[in-house]
Amino acid sequence: MNLGDALAHEALTTGTRVTPSAAPPGVTRLAITLPEGGIQHFERPTSGTPMDWRATDFEDTGAGCSFDEPLTAEWGHALDTLAHTN
Repeated sequence: MNLGDALAHEALTTGTRVTPSAAPPGVTRLAITLPEGGIQHFERPTSGTPMDWRATDFEDTGAGCSFDEPLTAEWGHALDTLAHTN
């Protein structure tokens, strides 16, 4: 499993809330809140496919980091489903 998939797995299996997040025009961005309070962001071009999702910023109290890690279609499909229901 690559890092992007590992981040998506953690967020999608333990996350407590999913919200659309502010993004530049042409970008779809989701924020998934984790049980410990951190927020993992995922984004893709609005016209993209499930293969275009990437794990991006992680925010936590007093800390954070940036990723630019691709996801496989399996996790991208799950994020697409969430993006279309939020």
